[in-house]
Amino acid sequence: MRTRHRGFTLIELMIALVIASITAVVVLNVLINYQTRKQTVSGSNDAAVSGSMGVYAVEREVRMAGAGYVSAVGMRCPQGVNLAHNGTVIANGAQLMPLQIVDGGGSAPDQINIVRSDADLGVAPANVMTAMASSVANIVVDSNRGLAANNLMLVVSNDGSRPCTVMQLSAAPTASGANWALAHSSTSLYNPADPATAFTSPAVYQPRDSVINLGSFGIRRFEVVCSDGTAPSATNICDLKWYDPLALGAAATMLNTESAASQIVDFQAQYGVAPAGSQIVNEWVDATGATWGGVPSAVNLARIKAVRIAIISRGNRENGQVGPAEVVLWDAGQPTERKRTFTTAERNYRYQVLTVVVPLINVIWAGV
Repeated sequence: MRTRHRGFTLIELMIALVIASITAVVVLNVLINYQTRKQTVSGSNDAAVSGSMGVYAVEREVRMAGAGYVSAVGMRCPQGVNLAHNGTVIANGAQLMPLQIVDGGGSAPDQINIVRSDADLGVAPANVMTAMASSVANIVVDSNRGLAANNLMLVVSNDGSRPCTVMQLSAAPTASGANWALAHSSTSLYNPADPATAFTSPAVYQPRDSVINLGSFGIRRFEVVCSDGTAPSATNICDLKWYDPLALGAAATMLNTESAASQIVDFQAQYGVAPAGSQIVNEWVDATGATWGGVPSAVNLARIKAVRIAIISRGNRENGQVGPAEVVLWDAGQPTERKRTFTTAERNYRYQVLTVVVPLINVIWAGV
């Protein structure tokens, strides 16, 4: 007997192909939606994490601004500060602000400069015990208070009649009877060869004046630096960087500075200002104009109690427009509203805006 073998009919094959095609289309759509969702979440998360890191780094430093330069009764240096670095006079009896905002102008990012002590054992002062014979003589104090070679120190006239001076220890403190001698020779970067010619009012310090340990800290600057040396755009990579402009001695680049946060496209700040004699901020001002641009007067400097900071971060570049045309940094709907607009190309990124208000704790505690 012959056995007949039967296969699939043409109609059955066509039905199977249709079912397989439908299944493939459904699976493909699911994968595409998953990938799109993943890209969206990833871009938003990357921007949020980067922005949070930037805010954390800046906030931590802002809270410490002025440590060592401010005492429990006010600013230590009412007559200003003498400061030199590598043969160049940086401040000639000028005020050093605990925190200074440098306005970027227009839509460019701002900068923030911070001065403070980072001494391991704090900023408790040592007392000057004998009168200095000259502005280059060793300073004799009652305690070394953790001072080490190459540390910076702020020497303060306690009666407020002379400028303060930032000096650098050129050697470790040496015993001088029951006291300690602090050498600050011109071999160190912060010590001019002749203070008497470098500064208009070189200070010679007397008994009961003070020496504050500043540790290794000079000036810390936060700035948005881009890969091509220009302003943030759709075609470059920009990070929020921090560095000491005195030690750097050159233009900031991606390679010669430390990164606080990546993919930061804007960094804006304002002073929180209180009325004279008050500790309550009632006004936010840009660092511009005759009053708040540059270094404000001593009276206005004491009115700065806080800083408001906004950071805009972005995720990875995407194929289409996924970002908004503009974002609000602060004061939405108010006359003082601050916005950031984006070009068509910049809208291929997702953005996060983080805004924080940080008190200048050392200034507030000083009650100035």
